[in-house]
Amino acid sequence: MTPAKSKSLPNNPVIALLTEIKEDQGPDFGKVHSFCEELHQGISELGGSFYVFSLKGFSDDGVEGFSYDDNEDGWRKGLFPFPAVIYNRVSSRRTEISKGFAGFLNKLDALGIKIFNHRFLSKWEIHESLLKEEHLHSFIPETHLYSGTQLETMLEKHDELYIKPVHGSQGRNIIQVAKNDGTIHASISSMPARDLQEFKHVSELARAINPMVGKRLCIIQQGIQLSEFNGRRMDFRVLCHKNAQQFWKVTSIVARVSAEQFFVSNIARGGEVMKPGHTLALIFGKEQARHQLALMKELALEIAEVISRNAEGLTAELGIDIGIDIKGNLWLIEANSKPSKNFEERGSKIRPSTKAIIDHCYGLCQL
Repeated sequence: MTPAKSKSLPNNPVIALLTEIKEDQGPDFGKVHSFCEELHQGISELGGSFYVFSLKGFSDDGVEGFSYDDNEDGWRKGLFPFPAVIYNRVSSRRTEISKGFAGFLNKLDALGIKIFNHRFLSKWEIHESLLKEEHLHSFIPETHLYSGTQLETMLEKHDELYIKPVHGSQGRNIIQVAKNDGTIHASISSMPARDLQEFKHVSELARAINPMVGKRLCIIQQGIQLSEFNGRRMDFRVLCHKNAQQFWKVTSIVARVSAEQFFVSNIARGGEVMKPGHTLALIFGKEQARHQLALMKELALEIAEVISRNAEGLTAELGIDIGIDIKGNLWLIEANSKPSKNFEERGSKIRPSTKAIIDHCYGLCQL
């Protein structure tokens, strides 16, 4: 490819992925490395071009990045034309709120280049946008910004609470608080549930939590008694994408079961992925399992639509975590604007989530 200042034509688009790149021993795109190979395969089969770049590779003369060379079976560095569409997979929130990133977005706007998954969305802003929709209130656990006063108030109302960093991900640094026979127990998501501390008074708990919370903005959330699988906590990751026509669709659903004695189901914390229909059928029976899966899809799509309508920029991909309580009621646990790519098995075929991203990119090229 040769450098150019004009973006690609829709019938032969140039599509790029933005992320951090390590070049010490060949290019390393971190957690999206193999996913980038998939994107290359799918886009090239449709006649388009794909490359990966970092923020520092973008200049007035074009974009320095890496494209996949099928002949050499590897990534090659080069200077490429401006893309028609950029898929943002920057993993640093700090980068996304920097002046440099704001300047980059302004340049894209001036060049008419579209970027989607504009930035990370915080747990609190997602909560606030969903609260605007009254019909969704029954699916949302009571949630507030954390403070010592809110901790005391919430413990008076609920036997179980979760304190989560507003900008957290992958189940890190979540504090579980539970009341039992006049004693308050606390546990951190990085430790097994047996490693509990015990407190007699809320003030003692608040003092113990303060160093963990620090200056972080956190939410405090009502705990829900979710259905369990063989005594392990379970929820469901519903992956949603906007298609070429800008409508949301469910791409995949998996059941996530926590590691033994852990209270979070995240794969990064040792959780296990299972087939949702089979898992639900073992707990509720086949007929109710089908009904719950249908409701789960409907709820996820509604949540995705509300979030994207209220979020800044273009949002085209969301990982929505939904739990089912022991009565069969659905609850939104959280929504992730840059979901992990490790939920679907990676074989020789292009995964549905990758096809969905490509479909959306081609749709944006037509706008």
